[in-house]
Amino acid sequence: MWEGRVDDRCLYCDGFLEPQRFSREVEKKVNRELLKENDYLFIKPGDGLIIRWYKKSVNAFRWMAFYVQIAFFLFVTLLLVLLSLMVG
Repeated sequence: MWEGRVDDRCLYCDGFLEPQRFSREVEKKVNRELLKENDYLFIKPGDGLIIRWYKKSVNAFRWMAFYVQIAFFLFVTLLLVLLSLMVG
């Protein structure tokens, strides 16, 4: 019985109905876990509620600061380009 899920299996041979899709989904899940481990403060399963909240807040602040820096550099670059076009 195919329900359209990633882990649907054949009734007779117990093989995946869409093995490429299943392997792609597993690979995506592994990549997401690796990205979480590469965070500044990795959230461990044994962390308490307050520690988990603190780590999520610090990670969110870190990413926010990263994007603010990118926006600032784009603004300065745009400003320099506009000034150079006005002079010329």
